[in-house]
Amino acid sequence: MNEQRFIELLASYGAELSRWPLDERGAAEELLEFGPHRLKDLWESERVFDRLLTLDKDGQPSIALETRVLSAAAGRGRVAPRAGLRLRTPQWAAGGAIAASLALGFAVGYAGEPAARAAAASTVDAPQMLALSEGGSAAVLLSPETAAN
Repeated sequence: MNEQRFIELLASYGAELSRWPLDERGAAEELLEFGPHRLKDLWESERVFDRLLTLDKDGQPSIALETRVLSAAAGRGRVAPRAGLRLRTPQWAAGGAIAASLALGFAVGYAGEPAARAAAASTVDAPQMLALSEGGSAAVLLSPETAAN
């Protein structure tokens, strides 16, 4: 049995070796006797936890305790204000912040668009541009030859 298997069985069955599978008990006892101290420490802490679980598991809570717990839970719906400095912000501030961030995003996106348009226009040849403008006065403005002059 390796350490990983021992830890898995310890987590599954607890520290009481009589609850472990029969074919694993002997190897577990041997590992506890000759194995590293950290496994013994884990086993001891699991034994303490097992004892805590078995202490008073048949005791029923009293009606008074149940009433106190339920009344305390009913008052938990409202959070008490914290003491100290508290800044009051208007209710529209959150909406204003969202609107400002959207406007900034549009402005940045719009500012980057002419460069993208110029890059796309540089791939179009002059005859196609003239054909699109049907040879009118805009053809002079759109042709790359006039832009170079």
